Amino acid sequence: MGGEDHAASPDPTDPDGQTENDLLSWAKRLYALTPWGARRKMENLRTGLTTVEDRLDGIESALRTIQNDLAQTRDVRLGPVEKRTDTLEGALRDVSQEIGRLRDEVFPASAARSDALLQRLAEELEEVASLAERSLRKEPLPLSSEAPVEQGRLADALAEVQPLLLESFRGGEDEIRHRLDRYLPDLKTAPPVLDLGSGRGELLLMLREAGIESTGVEGDRALAEAARRRGLKIIEGEVLGVLREQDPERYGAVTAIHLFEHLPPAHLAAVLAEIRRVLQPSGLLIAECPNPHTLRVGAALYWRDPTHQRPLLPETLELMLRAAGFKLESRELLHPFPPDQLLLDDEGGTGAVTDPEISMLAERVDRLRDRLDEILNGPRDFVVRARK
Repeated sequence: MGGEDHAASPDPTDPDGQTENDLLSWAKRLYALTPWGARRKMENLRTGLTTVEDRLDGIESALRTIQNDLAQTRDVRLGPVEKRTDTLEGALRDVSQEIGRLRDEVFPASAARSDALLQRLAEELEEVASLAERSLRKEPLPLSSEAPVEQGRLADALAEVQPLLLESFRGGEDEIRHRLDRYLPDLKTAPPVLDLGSGRGELLLMLREAGIESTGVEGDRALAEAARRRGLKIIEGEVLGVLREQDPERYGAVTAIHLFEHLPPAHLAAVLAEIRRVLQPSGLLIAECPNPHTLRVGAALYWRDPTHQRPLLPETLELMLRAAGFKLESRELLHPFPPDQLLLDDEGGTGAVTDPEISMLAERVDRLRDRLDEILNGPRDFVVRARK
């Protein structure tokens, strides 16, 4: 097929077509100049202005919303933030004051007491080491001939107030019986029992109720007579003298509840030797004493009883027991202070703190308080079990 067969396309440069377009353009311009064209143009302008006004109203509404949000943020949210900031600053001040108090008051006092106790411990260990060395060499121990006499004079001087001392410092009879319950299982398997320093006879009563043969030794005449009136078997006399009168290997167990701290070291060494002599093979010795490792006990409460000689550390007692020929079986810490007498407050003061640094500082203060409680308010007593 050749190009002759196609219809001719209109030429955009055709003079007739160009003239028609020009006429249409002139007609539109003329119409725009007429009142009708001007009115239509004004209507278009009004429509455009209305659209612009609507957009301006939208922008103005958005600005008002933003202003309201900013006002709400300032009035509602910034207020609690400022309060929380003030709370954190207050907590930080409290923590700083507590640290200052611990640094300036508690730690120096604890250090001074620790130094005093360490000095006492060093002196006592030196004396005990000398006694142990003499025992290992089988040399006679330097017992003071005046010690029993001094003990007798002290007992006479305190005879009238001794029951009062027991009630005040050791607690009531029900409390003591409750504390002594722990020893019954051991003593049931080791009769007969000799209770040294039996006092009011709480342990002897419990042993009698359990059907265990027992005898008490008490140097205070009033307490001994009171125990006899209750039907208890009591030997009245000074502990060392009574022990020397007993037959060898007569008892299955010997108990000394809060007795050894009343004896001078040389006197205690002689008592331990006699206890070993009167015990049966594998016989049991139970000794309970105040715990001077707890500063509140060793530096204060211990000295309320004027008949106490000096604090007896568990390590010192164990060394003397080994020197006397005993085999240690166990050591146990007893009778912690009640929670309301501890430094720590269960409610705590830093639970709501969210700042990591303040929380970390508060945890360190809590650990310091725990350690202080352990040193100051630890267990009040200890018990050592040993066998012949």
